[in-house]
Amino acid sequence: MTEFAYKHVLLIGATSGIGQAMAIKMLQHGIQVTAVGRRKDRLDALVQEYGAEKVHGVAFDISKLEAIPNFVAE
Repeated sequence: MTEFAYKHVLLIGATSGIGQAMAIKMLQHGIQVTAVGRRKDRLDALVQEYGAEKVHGVAFDISKLEAIPNFVAE
């Protein structure tokens, strides 16, 4: 991984596929991650594996457009 300027990222889609792979790679390189995804069980597993001091899981379905303003405010 090349030099990354950020120490904490918000990553949407972190429960599967490329999003999950990106979250894991960033965590392995010491970058804190706020992981967002629909599957709470997978978010919980990520937190359990890497620790709450490194990753915070937020269950949210980004396809619910009307809920995005509340998500951002939180």
